[in-house]
Amino acid sequence: MDRRTLLKAGGMAVVGLGLGGCANRRTPSRPMRPPVNLVPVHVSWDRVIHTTVGLRPHRPSGFFVRTEKLDHKTVIHNYGHGRAGISLSWGTSYLAADMAMGHPDRRAAVIGSGAVGVVTARQLQRRGIKVTIYAMAVPPNTTSNMAWAGFTPTSDLFAVGRRTPQWDEQFRFAAEISYRQFQLLAGRDYGVSWIDNYSTMDEMPVERIRRGARFFPSTCGRAA
Repeated sequence: MDRRTLLKAGGMAVVGLGLGGCANRRTPSRPMRPPVNLVPVHVSWDRVIHTTVGLRPHRPSGFFVRTEKLDHKTVIHNYGHGRAGISLSWGTSYLAADMAMGHPDRRAAVIGSGAVGVVTARQLQRRGIKVTIYAMAVPPNTTSNMAWAGFTPTSDLFAVGRRTPQWDEQFRFAAEISYRQFQLLAGRDYGVSWIDNYSTMDEMPVERIRRGARFFPSTCGRAA
């Protein structure tokens, strides 16, 4: 599978929300892959063997990365990603770590050990800052460990009408940083892989093709 098709996938493309994602700008057009004929799935409630639920904090205005002064300390907020926490973790933590460089102390405390917290700690370490993580739970007992972790940077990210040009610019930057970082991590060493993604439909594909509906090859990076 061509990795560059990632953000062109149906339902996952940054450009799908009018944000003009960086990866899409660099991706040449390519013919659509024909639909794959799969064995019909037998779905019923009595066949469900396990259910996992995780709370994903969400802000209608989108994720929040901002610096706040508290006496002689600098507090950097980085939260509210909704279902895009893992997808944007490398990008928003990059922003947060850059903000931390404005503080003279080379020590930092990170609150939380989910994907965003752990990646923020790593971004700080890359800048020569000593990090201590404080958390109520540690992997594998975090919400991030319950997530499917597909690269879906726009998934439930914000409420319609709440975006601003400033937020859009911050989002583009964060999405590009994360996209490039996950490409570097793809492989067995880091648990990131490229997989085909399939969705259920209300009608057979032949009917959609007859009516002129389009199919998109869907690819996603999975962070295990």
